[in-house]
Amino acid sequence: MTLIEIMFAIVILLIASLALMQTALLGISMNVQNAMRDEAVNVAEMEMNDLRSLPYDSIDSAATATVASRNFRGFVVNYDVTPQVANLNSNSKQINVSIAWSYRGKAYTHGITTILRKP
Repeated sequence: MTLIEIMFAIVILLIASLALMQTALLGISMNVQNAMRDEAVNVAEMEMNDLRSLPYDSIDSAATATVASRNFRGFVVNYDVTPQVANLNSNSKQINVSIAWSYRGKAYTHGITTILRKP
């Protein structure tokens, strides 16, 4: 093999390696996004459970916005937790918990809803 053939082979291997590297980086990024979404679901469920465990008459005053911080692979993600309580009638309340966070300049949200009846 001549030197030119070896250089062409190296260039072809370099191009193939760069394509595989881009695929690996995309996979890692998607894994981080999925882990962040899973943690947002956990934060929303914890907030909802906290609100559901309160006495029926004190739920309105306990629903205040907070920030939950979590560590992911060396960086911190802040989840903005926004609970909202709506009185449906004298015996029922609807609780909405909305979670917002950002990753790489893009905003994401997750929300859950439940209805509580007066015991």
